[in-house]
Amino acid sequence: MLIAQISDSHLLTGGRKVAGRFDTGARFDDLVASLGAQPVRPDVILFSGDLGEDATLEEYTIIGEGMRSLSIPVLAVPGNHDARTPMLAALPDMVGETESGHLCLCDTQFDLAIIGLDTLVEGAPHGELCENRLAWLKETLAQCADRDVLIFMHHPPMTTGMQDMDSMGLLAGKDAFSKMVEQQGRVRGILCGHMHRSIQGECGGAPVRVSPSASHQIAFDLREASSFAFSSEPPQFMMHIAEPNTPLVSHVVSILSTD
Repeated sequence: MLIAQISDSHLLTGGRKVAGRFDTGARFDDLVASLGAQPVRPDVILFSGDLGEDATLEEYTIIGEGMRSLSIPVLAVPGNHDARTPMLAALPDMVGETESGHLCLCDTQFDLAIIGLDTLVEGAPHGELCENRLAWLKETLAQCADRDVLIFMHHPPMTTGMQDMDSMGLLAGKDAFSKMVEQQGRVRGILCGHMHRSIQGECGGAPVRVSPSASHQIAFDLREASSFAFSSEPPQFMMHIAEPNTPLVSHVVSILSTD
């Protein structure tokens, strides 16, 4: 099973640029072209948050049109730049919704069950897994007790050492999440975004893969009290080879401009 993971496209409309530098609309077009040109077609695309920059219905409509043009199943969860109402309105075929109104999902059509977790705290950069989301996850993992599982979410459930970004990480529910992953015992991988860098780690005995941004990266910097800064590294996404009873294999793919 081949999974394309894309994250942090931060799409802006009207030719506007993020931080006055990054034409995220053009980079989204490059992303779609790159995915469509892959010599081996992904079975599914997982979008791990921060789809849009301003969370407008127009942004999500453009994203939906681009993703659907590939004729590949797409599953998505929100990031801290997203908003649930317009995302659900424009992308109903790509997101799920729990009774508590969170955009979590569970897809069982593939060899691995795919669980998407909503870590969004609307209006804040950090993430959380509240009691409602943890209860939903506990029940969903129990339903998948006899299956291998892949989880994707925006905020990584671990500390990365990049302190400014970690201060905007998953600030609630991390320990409970780790225990659930460990208890289920068949989580093959946890796929995240938010950090705008490729980072590998571990949570609850499962490997964590943090995808770089499909638009713009954040510079590697482990100094204390250092604010994050953007870098000139290229936009990228990840390709994961995922099979039951087999370690997850992950690749980083650079996106080339079509200009």
